[in-house]
Amino acid sequence: MFLENIMLEITLVSLAMVLVSQILQKKLLDKKKMKANQEKMKEQQKRIKELSGKEDKKSKDEVEKLQGEMLELMNDSMRGTMKHMIVSFPIFIGVFWFLGATYGGEWINLPFSLPVVHRDFSFEITSTLGWLWWYIYSSLTLGIIANFAMKKFEK
Repeated sequence: MFLENIMLEITLVSLAMVLVSQILQKKLLDKKKMKANQEKMKEQQKRIKELSGKEDKKSKDEVEKLQGEMLELMNDSMRGTMKHMIVSFPIFIGVFWFLGATYGGEWINLPFSLPVVHRDFSFEITSTLGWLWWYIYSSLTLGIIANFAMKKFEK
């Protein structure tokens, strides 16, 4: 405990992790290329749907060719996503280990209530959270804000 405020400390860690994730996405993923691949795959799917009812050899060959191209585009997109996951996974595991070791038995009292799902899948709305639930809520909130800000600055 560095700031003597568990809620603030975990929020700062989640902010740092959101920023790390955003930076890694920028460096490791080519979003324009991924979007272009998605658009191309939509067009190819539409063409495959048109050709799927036809029985002639030329149509079947074209469907096969389009499916091969779509597979290549999907593989390309998956490679970028996997690269991001392989780099970020050890970082996140290390941070979760640190947070669990540091705040494992601590509870955070909130001035408001939030929904929580327990290990036995029971559901509760509570104002007392463990470190993990607070990390999840703060990361989701900060991630949405960061994505919104990034889209505004990119325009």
